[in-house]
Amino acid sequence: MKQREKLVRKIIPVEIYDMAGLERWLADMAAQGLHLVKLSSETARFRRGEPTPGTRFGLEIAGFYGIDPERNAAYGEAGWTYVTTLSNLYYVYRAERADAPTLHTDPVTQSETLTPLIRRTRRSRIFVVAYFLFCFRKTLVEVVTQPWILGQYAVLKTGLLLTLILLLAGWFIFALLPQTNSLKRWKRMRRQLADGVPLKEGRRDRAPIVVLNWCVTALCLILPVLTTVASARSVHRLSGPEEWTFPHVTLEQAFHGEADITLDTPQMMTRYNTRTASLLCPEQYDWWSSGEVRSDGYSGNAIVAVDFYRTRTDWAAEWLFSSLRTEEAHEPEQFRKNQKQFIHPTVLTVHQPLQAVALPGLDSLEYTILQYDDDPLNHIYLGRRGNQVFRLLCRGVPDQAECLELFLAQLDP
Repeated sequence: MKQREKLVRKIIPVEIYDMAGLERWLADMAAQGLHLVKLSSETARFRRGEPTPGTRFGLEIAGFYGIDPERNAAYGEAGWTYVTTLSNLYYVYRAERADAPTLHTDPVTQSETLTPLIRRTRRSRIFVVAYFLFCFRKTLVEVVTQPWILGQYAVLKTGLLLTLILLLAGWFIFALLPQTNSLKRWKRMRRQLADGVPLKEGRRDRAPIVVLNWCVTALCLILPVLTTVASARSVHRLSGPEEWTFPHVTLEQAFHGEADITLDTPQMMTRYNTRTASLLCPEQYDWWSSGEVRSDGYSGNAIVAVDFYRTRTDWAAEWLFSSLRTEEAHEPEQFRKNQKQFIHPTVLTVHQPLQAVALPGLDSLEYTILQYDDDPLNHIYLGRRGNQVFRLLCRGVPDQAECLELFLAQLDP
């Protein structure tokens, strides 16, 4: 079995648009006995051999339809050998004969070869933006159509929001910004060559930026995985009453223990009672108690549902409350939009807009009523006290105001 040849890999120390600098650096490598085999936008691979101090390198702008065999043959006769292609940007040629003429002797003619490269870079930049918009289309649509949701992401899903921000920053700094900078530099080079001024070699200080780019790329790949795993692990399903250490009201309490209640089993429930956490909101409870009730005044389905949040700071609670309030105010509009996709949509028959309620001991309290089809009325309270935010839903209970009173009695002072 033939042993794979070991190549020497080095970071390209000059900017990718620095054609003169790249040609000079490749010649210096050949003088040290490192002969180019393959080239990428960030690294070059060399084969070790005898030093060839007189070797020169020339770059030709890559064509859209690939390399031209006739041109390669003409260059070969002149002493230039094709080596490799750099990221569909340049064809790289090597000349070891001292009498081989320089590839480009007229700067004005060379400037014309940059025009196709500038066009490709523009198209590439458009593609980068389009690809980003496609990857994050759902999140972007959600943010544009429901801007209030940013507050919930920031407080309840801090890790996810930070991940998205870091990915956006990484994409901008290491994808879009380099494209824009390269486009500007190539335009400047074209003007310089058109004025008859040959290209000059730039500085060889790119290596730290390349290493940083690798680190950021690795972080962008690992971070979403870590965020997903951490988010999944932060969700804890509440096993029973022994874990109900947050303010809540059971159906038994709502009916004073005077009704025949058949509670829904976990298999019958459309959602689970859970506890989650985030950086800004370490306590998040999604809980409800539902079942069939038979009493003197009512027979049917009843629900008491609680969304309870205890944030680290009062300002985070205020931000979250504002976001939840705006979402609740838009609930009828969003509900009607979602129902359009169904053949037999549910109808919102009653909607009482949110109204502020002044209640001592609470920083904020809002109240609304919703009814779907012929179901019992949904009485919804949205409130805040200090760093505590809650949403209390009561359906089919004898006295929703009493449920609220029982709930508020359990809040921290």
